[in-house]
Amino acid sequence: MRTKRVAIVTPYGAAPRYDNYAEFILAQVLRERGWDARMYTYAARGIPGHRTDQVYEGVSATRCRERFGISPKLLFSLLRFRPSTIMCFHPKNMLSFSSMLAARILRARFVVEVVGILHDPYIVRDVDDPTSTMREKPELITTLSELGRRVRREPILGAWKNYILHAPTAHADIVVAINDEERGLVSKIYNRDAERIYYATPRLRGEQSMKPPAGVERIPADYLFFIGQVKRRKGWDTALSALAVLKRAGKSPHLVFVTPDADHSEAVAFAEKEEILDDVTFLSAVTNEEKNWLYAHAKYVLVPSTYEGFGLPVFEAFLARKPVCATDIPVFREFLTHRKNAMLSPVGDGDGLARSVMELDADSGLRGHLSDAGILTANDFNFERMVEGHLKVLV
Repeated sequence: MRTKRVAIVTPYGAAPRYDNYAEFILAQVLRERGWDARMYTYAARGIPGHRTDQVYEGVSATRCRERFGISPKLLFSLLRFRPSTIMCFHPKNMLSFSSMLAARILRARFVVEVVGILHDPYIVRDVDDPTSTMREKPELITTLSELGRRVRREPILGAWKNYILHAPTAHADIVVAINDEERGLVSKIYNRDAERIYYATPRLRGEQSMKPPAGVERIPADYLFFIGQVKRRKGWDTALSALAVLKRAGKSPHLVFVTPDADHSEAVAFAEKEEILDDVTFLSAVTNEEKNWLYAHAKYVLVPSTYEGFGLPVFEAFLARKPVCATDIPVFREFLTHRKNAMLSPVGDGDGLARSVMELDADSGLRGHLSDAGILTANDFNFERMVEGHLKVLV
């Protein structure tokens, strides 16, 4: 019997930083089940290790350059591989168009997985503040005929980018959304149905290896923990505002603030303005082992996002048995309930986030309950459930 072949095309390939990403977990598990699952991702000239093809944890990652949304290497690599299914992740994936062309030539099933549909600047005016800047009628280009009409009245490169980003989702054989909010947005924006397959709790095998980050001796015990990009949609400013509220209330909290970005200047300036700079430890680009250590030693984990596709830090915190203080956004309401498995507060409300912290400080029973409930929620969103959901659209 011929080995089942699937190509997973994503901006995020096979590398340690992406161990907990659903597409990498999916590729790993499919290979363990006898599939030939390969990943295809961007080639980045300026990032060491992201320029050449590689194999990580048994999963191959072919790195492809693209120009104006066309990637010859990706197209010809897929034609040589001849997968029965090509699956593209993320709405701003500039490799999706070449993947769609390959799928049509091969007569392969073409699946698009929508992860954060509001990260699209053609759908929102500000991708860093997406929920309040949605365009009432997004003018997406999904057909060649519409592309031809639009280039007569707007710059050709802008119209072309609009087309190559949105035609794959519009014409995919199957669209997958990772939560019910996204599924509703796919219906509203693209006027088509989508399967809903939740993302997964990280896959753990054995004990999590840990390593304290450099300078750990300067981090006080019982710190609050935030991990995310310095982008407004991650709510980093709300986390710092909450810290300031706690300090003014006579508390002595400390926040460990981790971001993949080396430039902390905006967050540092905000902390300085709030007079809490000495109460924050800024770290960047921590390793998986350092991240595991930070989760394990944190008091609570803050996830004050304004918009998320799934919210991986919530589940990373659950697995570390840490109470979560999150925001009351639609995707979180799909699996979080206030005081049942997390503390929820309004979006952008530093005072509300601070109250969540103080309520936990005052109630050891609540802390223990949230830790126990978090593990149960993580188990409910385990990676096996995610994989089984994908098998239904891959075959």
